[in-house]
Amino acid sequence: MAFHPVRIILYIFFFMFSVILMGLTAYRIHSTKSKSGPDVLTTRTHFSTPIISELLTVSILGTLFSLWMLFCLFAKIGRGFLGVYAFEWFWLAILFVMSLVGAGVVTHEFSNLRWCRYARACRVLEAIKAFSWIFWGWTVFLMLNSLMNMFRNRAGPTGSVHGRRDTMGSYPQTRTTETRYAAGGQPITYQPDSRAAPAYDVEQQPSQPQQHVIE
Repeated sequence: MAFHPVRIILYIFFFMFSVILMGLTAYRIHSTKSKSGPDVLTTRTHFSTPIISELLTVSILGTLFSLWMLFCLFAKIGRGFLGVYAFEWFWLAILFVMSLVGAGVVTHEFSNLRWCRYARACRVLEAIKAFSWIFWGWTVFLMLNSLMNMFRNRAGPTGSVHGRRDTMGSYPQTRTTETRYAAGGQPITYQPDSRAAPAYDVEQQPSQPQQHVIE
């Protein structure tokens, strides 16, 4: 096939989740930095939350990584360090750890937001919690899919990251030709694996042409 649809769909969704999380965290940082009145949760002004900044970094890395992986899948990049499974696992492992830490900490710090759902800040924080866990869970799906694809193609960590079986060490089929001779001595070239048999009888050795002696 021309491309691997499952991996492409997974990375398209990963890109969407990364962009959404990036927008939510950027909005939260902008609102707390430029807030003139007290925050509904902390009653502070002009402040920033470190864990929100960490999730913003994770979402930016996820966006860039998903774009690169989509380019590799569409452009059939499978050579060099940037085009192998090991590179994909390296970045997925980093995003897995960072998103797990970010989702856990933000859930712990903002565990109870029901009392302030009327405020936009609380609704944004609830959305950040939800998409941070979705981001983390999607990294797990991507790692499992990458392993399954690698085993299905019998590749290793240095195998092509696009994971298409039609390009994993396949070579064009070579066909041998054989020359036989018809009864009249004319050479006939045909392929032995051809399904259609010749319509005339052939002989393995050419017949000797008759010599006419003119007296």
